[in-house]
Amino acid sequence: MRIARILTLMVSAICIIFLLQLLASLLLSVGQMLIQPLGPVGFLGNFVSQVGEIVQIATPIILALAGGGFVGSFLSTYGQNLSDRLSDSYIKGINLFFAAAAGALLFMLVGAGINWFYQINDPVKIYLWPGAVGAVLGLLLAIRTAPKDALPIGTTLYFVMRTILNATRSVEPLVMVIVFVVWVGIGPFAGSLALALHTIAALSKLYSEQVESILPGPLEAIKATGANRLQTIVYAVVPQIIPPYISFTMYRWDINVRMSTIIGFAGGGGIGFLLQQNINLLDYRSASAQMLAIAIVVASMDYISSTLRERFV
Repeated sequence: MRIARILTLMVSAICIIFLLQLLASLLLSVGQMLIQPLGPVGFLGNFVSQVGEIVQIATPIILALAGGGFVGSFLSTYGQNLSDRLSDSYIKGINLFFAAAAGALLFMLVGAGINWFYQINDPVKIYLWPGAVGAVLGLLLAIRTAPKDALPIGTTLYFVMRTILNATRSVEPLVMVIVFVVWVGIGPFAGSLALALHTIAALSKLYSEQVESILPGPLEAIKATGANRLQTIVYAVVPQIIPPYISFTMYRWDINVRMSTIIGFAGGGGIGFLLQQNINLLDYRSASAQMLAIAIVVASMDYISSTLRERFV
């Protein structure tokens, strides 16, 4: 029965890999085919083609993660049986070895990523020294951690995601749009992607801080009634965060309307791109009309967003 289950999982994994490769090839072909027929919006075809390349590159990574999870699940039972039979000293030695190996591998991957950016191409600096430092840190962590200590997976994921979002938010949309212009070409789609990415990073910080600063009183009152975790979130957390969420979203919407003009100067399309063209062509009559239109739109959006905030918040 167990062998049949393993074979089923292997066949399913092979089918998923085949489908991912097929999807990547389809996106590449369709994207390249749509660039010319779409004309002014040909950047959409280029974007579809780039997504196909990303899927093609990400397939081995997905395969590695799935394979690691499968092997870990398959060997967990045998590892538990082995730990029941061996003495504590042997188990401690095995834990130290694997902790050092995991730390070395993690730091070597970080070194490989740095080498991909800066092209150091020195194996000693890329793999040897990071691997040694990672092994030492892994050993120290294994020595300090007791066998039955709970692993702070949630806290680790929280800090990792927060670090990624902080790094993303530190890059200005004007810099992001330059990267997206290289990726999808000059046009409003590049500006939309830049604003969307920066907005996600900024709102994620505001949303998370709002959740962290909720009042504990409603939580205690809901828990006192015997509510489970989901009911506590729905009836104690959500009512406290919805009004500020709406306020933050409206305020960010107002910011994006103003930023869209600046994004256009870097190739993000829209009225900002047209304004830059008219200024370069010394067509100040059209440029002044566009500046007036920008002022009217920004003022209107500010009035609309403030009205919506007053109504819903």
